[in-house]
Amino acid sequence: MKETSKAVPLPDGVDDHGRFQRRFWIVQRCAWVVFAVVLIACLLGLLGRGGPFSRSVVQTAQGSLDLPAISRWNAPDELKVTLSASDQDRTVILDPPFLEAFSVEGIDPPQKQTFARDGHIGYVFAADATAETTVIFRLQTQRPGLRSYAIGIGNDASERSTFIFP
Repeated sequence: MKETSKAVPLPDGVDDHGRFQRRFWIVQRCAWVVFAVVLIACLLGLLGRGGPFSRSVVQTAQGSLDLPAISRWNAPDELKVTLSASDQDRTVILDPPFLEAFSVEGIDPPQKQTFARDGHIGYVFAADATAETTVIFRLQTQRPGLRSYAIGIGNDASERSTFIFP
């Protein structure tokens, strides 16, 4: 037995807009899905600061570098360098493409010495034989797009990249 539904007749002067209403609901549900996807991307750090995907950690024999993997143009950011305990001074090495992507606005604690050698810039920090030293580079993003650069501690430099949203 086939069940049929009978539409209730509308009063005089009232038009049936059921087709428009169904389309409107479909568009509304699609907008909800898009909003949910954008919200999840933000929470994961795929659109800027915060979240597990917004930072990249590089481990070396002499310490670690916590740098932005995703950032925003003209926004402040930071590079956190943890130097292991040592009797010898430690050097953080940056190459010129890093300085095209970021400008260094400040360093805490200040470096002991700065030098340029083999096309790289080195920031020398005093040794502490008893504890790790944490150095914060306060950065300002310079140009949007995918930026690749070399960064490291001592002679252990590796190629990294950061995507800077416009």
